[in-house]
Amino acid sequence: MSSLGAIVRGNLRNNAVHFALASVGVIVGIAAFAFFLALGAGVRQVVLGKIFPLDQLEVIAKSMTLDVGPVSLGLASDVLDEAAAQQLRGVPGVRGVYPKMKLTAPAIGLGGKEIIGNDIRTELIIDGVDPALVQGEFSGSEQFRAVPEPPAAPTACADDSACPKDMYCGRPYQGGPGKVCRDYVPVIASPHMLEIYNGSLRRAYNLPRLNPDFLIGVSLEMRVGASMVQAAEKDQLLFERLKLVGFSDKAVPLGVTMPLSQVARYNVHFGTPEAATRYHSIIIKIESKDQVAAVAKAIEELGFEVTDGGAEQAGFLISVFVLVFSLLSTIIVGIAAVNIMHVFFMLVYERQREIGIMRAVGARRSDIQRIILGEAACVGLLAGAIGVGLAYAASRVFDYISAQHLPDFPYKPETYFAFSVDLVALALGFAAGFCVLGAWLPARRAARMDPAAVLTGR
Repeated sequence: MSSLGAIVRGNLRNNAVHFALASVGVIVGIAAFAFFLALGAGVRQVVLGKIFPLDQLEVIAKSMTLDVGPVSLGLASDVLDEAAAQQLRGVPGVRGVYPKMKLTAPAIGLGGKEIIGNDIRTELIIDGVDPALVQGEFSGSEQFRAVPEPPAAPTACADDSACPKDMYCGRPYQGGPGKVCRDYVPVIASPHMLEIYNGSLRRAYNLPRLNPDFLIGVSLEMRVGASMVQAAEKDQLLFERLKLVGFSDKAVPLGVTMPLSQVARYNVHFGTPEAATRYHSIIIKIESKDQVAAVAKAIEELGFEVTDGGAEQAGFLISVFVLVFSLLSTIIVGIAAVNIMHVFFMLVYERQREIGIMRAVGARRSDIQRIILGEAACVGLLAGAIGVGLAYAASRVFDYISAQHLPDFPYKPETYFAFSVDLVALALGFAAGFCVLGAWLPARRAARMDPAAVLTGR
């Protein structure tokens, strides 16, 4: 085998120009192949890793439709309850069930001066989740916990210094004269909201770019029961101060999310006691991403509905994109393989006497085939390595142009590409395989040569 290897190396050196010209198509094809595979993998990481997490599902009560002539009317079904949550806990593949509840009363927020320089007044979209859903997900997640019931006789105060640590001096829970020591209501926000602000809104309104770490600890006044579009019943208003403790993709995309018990408390205040047991949806954590489809099917068989967040469509579009360009790259490499075949046929013709001598001194047909195919494999591996290098260089140029010349947009990544060991191995194997395939017929022809006929010139 060592002698065969030496022959292969010698032939590669002696015919370097021929092999270099023959491998140009392979290099271009593999460069395109690796480039688009890495681009697809990188985009998939952003889309399915950050925007559409694949390790969870959101379950809602099954909706019903009523056909009235040519018109279909959607009828809201009953909201979910603890009995439904218990059913979902029994589904194989489910490792966690976390109820979610919307605030059914209006709410107004006031604040933001320390962020953008001026206080703003806005309607708030609020929902509540089980704090266990986000524990350990971000630094300080232990602060996202249930807020104690306001005491019947709160401590009066003049300012924050008169209150215990992590409390503030503010208006009483249900209004009234004076100020008392209050607990902050911990809230989390979605990174989607920050990405939209940094990627679009800040440039449109000439506002500063916001860093997530800078926002942690920012507070906002809230009045539950108040609305900017209608007058509020002053005797029912609830006064709170919210404190941002972290960012999570489990939070409502546009709004704030607080502990479930806090939202339940507000809903009961503005509704009935039963409001504390009515969930608007339930988050399901899956043991493995491979089990998502099976778990979704089992949930639907129980009579519930799984909301479609767009992950399936996004994943499909990315797969189609990668498939189309991979096929184009494969066609390029395939054409290059035909060129490889032509080059090896030419080299076999030029080396007839050399091959005849090797056969005459004892080389077997299989040895001749190994030499030709070994040369093709080496050409393929070298061309593949150069192609992958070109793809990586092109990706760096692409990322540089994006960073320097493209404006910020939501979820703009530092790199659009993901070059993994598996991807590189696939590209190299692909290149070597096509070159070996192209050299197969020339190798068979060389192996079948009659040494006597070749050496005598017949």
